[in-house]
Formats: sequence, C-alpha cells, structure tokens
Amino acid sequence: MKGSRQSLTSLRIFLAAARHLNFSRAAEQLSLTQSAVSKHIQATEARLGVSLFKRTSAGLRLTYAGALYLERVSAAVRLLDEADAVVARPDARVALNIAVSPSFAQFCLIPGLRAFFDMHPEIRINLRPRLLYGRDKAERFDAEIQLHTGHMAGMTTQYLCGREMALVGAPSLFERNPVRTIDDLAGVPLLKRAQRGYGWDEWKADIAPDWPGPAPTAPEYEGFSVLMPAVMNALGVAVVPLCMVVDALRAGQLQRPLGESVEGRYAYYLMRPRPDVGGPYLDAWCDWIAARAQALNAAVHALVA
Repeated sequence: MKGSRQSLTSLRIFLAAARHLNFSRAAEQLSLTQSAVSKHIQATEARLGVSLFKRTSAGLRLTYAGALYLERVSAAVRLLDEADAVVARPDARVALNIAVSPSFAQFCLIPGLRAFFDMHPEIRINLRPRLLYGRDKAERFDAEIQLHTGHMAGMTTQYLCGREMALVGAPSLFERNPVRTIDDLAGVPLLKRAQRGYGWDEWKADIAPDWPGPAPTAPEYEGFSVLMPAVMNALGVAVVPLCMVVDALRAGQLQRPLGESVEGRYAYYLMRPRPDVGGPYLDAWCDWIAARAQALNAAVHALVA
C-alpha cells in the first residue's frame, strides 16, 4: 500500500471482517486464508494508528473507531460498485439494502413495490425485516423505515405516515357484538400489541380518559404482522395505524365502529445514516417511498374527514 490511500482489496477485507466479526468466516467469503485476512487488518490498523477491532475471549467486536470506519467505507465501496455497474454493465441492477419494520413492509410497502421496479428497473431492493433495537450492531443499511418518534442520533429522519390511529375490528365481530359506544367494548375481546407504540393508554387518554381499558390479562400479539391477522379474523378489536388498514377499511374488510381518529406519538419514519452518501439510486428510492407515504396519508385524511 502506497501513500495514505487504502487499497480496495483491503477495504473489502475489512468490510467482510466487520460484518462477520470473525476472520475465519471473512476468509471463507473472500476465498482467502485467515492469516491473509488478519495481516490486511493489522496493516490497516497500523496505517490508521487505531485499533478497528477489539479481540475478546468471546470473539471480535468493533471499536468506536472501527464502527465509524465501517460506516464510511461501506458507503464508499458501494458507490464504487455502482459506478462499475453503470459503466461496465449497463444492464446490471444496483442493489440497495433497506431495513424495514416487518409490519410496514407487509401492509404499506410491498403492495406498492411493483410500481417502483417499473420506474427503476436498474435498481434491486434487498429488504431486511429489522426493528430498530435488539439487532446485530455490525449491520449497516442504506436506509431504514422504522416506527419511532422521529429523533434518532446519527440518523436523518423524515416522517412518512402512521400518526393517525383508530379502533378497528372485523364486520362479523360487530354483527355478533355491536359496538356503538365506549361501554360496548366490554362485550368484545380487546387485543394488545406487545411492542411500543399504538397503545391503548394513549388512545383512551384522548377518547375516554375515565374508561379502564383492557385488563392486564388481555391477549397480546407480537407486532402488527400477527395482530392484524387476528383482527381480520374477528378474534377481537385493536388500536392500529390507519395507514396500515386504509385499503381494508375502504373495502369493508374492517370497520371503525366509533368513527374516531387519534394522533399518537409514534409513526413510521424514513431514516438515513449520517454522513449521507447514498447517491442517486438511494435518492430515487427515498423519493418514491416518500411519495407513496404521501398517497397513503391522503387516503387516510379522506377516510376520516
């Protein structure tokens, strides 16, 4: 390695080691020996004058410097790969790695994704179902769509949709147990979401502060990906974001028996890591998802007007 510039080979070796947090697995991925991977990492650390990995009895961990280096190197290498694809293989598709809340992917993103591919056949989207917390810290994504309040360190955030929430249930459930007032909820199962956001407490604080709400023993469902099928199959009622059910409400598959709409603290946000070096392909994706969210919001506002 000459001068202050790092060879692209060494950068790719660092990326593989940082993602696997294991020199042996990185070597397998790159068809190298573990010794070769280790020597490249040591040379990179010597050149930078910092340790990129912490060697522990439990394995490798990125240091703070290593995490910063990973963030910037992964973005830079991806841009180089995009440049190669555009110039050398015009028919190749550029891959974007997007982390997304599983429920948003199921109900809001995937139903409209065909339109994006029709507009941008040169882009491939790798969707990874991830929540914001409790995941591998070594994972890095070009962008994320997450349920949040909108303030996230190290990320730029843009509101998409989901502030409006309401009580919904299946028509067949209300045929057996009509719900016209808050007191009628005593006759139907009240289903709770086991994750943060869209809770009964926030809903009832706006609609019926004196109403006791669901019992502590009320059934819990882990996320909307399992809660919504339970509601659709008449197992009970739940508080959900209207952007997620607007099509089902318009089709008559679900109903809002009380006709209310409550604005909550949590919503779905588009998040991009800082520094933002995404490039035109990521910009195209972000512009499209923002436009799709705007259409969902318009449909929600027409529904509750």
